[in-house]
Amino acid sequence: MGDRIALALASAAIVAALIAAWIPRTTLATTPLCWSVILLHRQCPGCGLTRSFAAIGRGSVSEANALNPLGPILFAWAVAVIAIRFGKRAAPRFRYWMQLDLAFAAAAGLCVLTRALLFYFG
Repeated sequence: MGDRIALALASAAIVAALIAAWIPRTTLATTPLCWSVILLHRQCPGCGLTRSFAAIGRGSVSEANALNPLGPILFAWAVAVIAIRFGKRAAPRFRYWMQLDLAFAAAAGLCVLTRALLFYFG
């Protein structure tokens, strides 16, 4: 059940990036998408992730990194989650799927924590 949820969420993130790529850049740049900006008039560490995913959907990783460095990392994590889920089905005898999954999750979590710390204290 957990694998299906993870696969669904990762797939949704990738599809969302491809759909967001169709939204004009000017619309994305002028429309506040973050509740922190809307309610508190202050950016948060996640600000720019939607625009970053849209840039990845357009094929521009450098633009995505400039908008929010977490974008390419979280997109790569979503791809890894999907690859691991399909790998589990294709090669169920490989015993290190769980360790790979945990390693990618830990790396993504560390990046999120680092981004938050640098945002607030850097």
